[in-house]
Amino acid sequence: MVNIYLYRNDTHRVQPELINVQSDPDLLRNAAQWAQNGKPEQLPNIQEIKQMHVFQFQFRNGDTVQDVYYMYVADTSNEQYMKEFEGSLKKDTDKFDASEKERILNLIGLEGWKRVPESDLLNS
Repeated sequence: MVNIYLYRNDTHRVQPELINVQSDPDLLRNAAQWAQNGKPEQLPNIQEIKQMHVFQFQFRNGDTVQDVYYMYVADTSNEQYMKEFEGSLKKDTDKFDASEKERILNLIGLEGWKRVPESDLLNS
């Protein structure tokens, strides 16, 4: 299963906001392969990032569930970048603005990003 979150600046809800849950087996299989691919590339300037999503992949291993998190961003040129990150998803901001975007990306790290094709997870 994949939970898809979006950071939005047009709402007063705590961010990021859950926007979709995917459980289709074929889509998940493709998404897992997609997440491992990509070309290492420098993340564009933070000011050029127009959308930020978090993909929370959940894998069942016996009685336990393992979470793997990816930050997925799109820039003003419609290029997409992603990076796996450690830890857990914190819904800790009420207002998502430029300074909050910068804080979140700095927490995840500005190195180790990959340029990827647009994710099918957002189009289904």
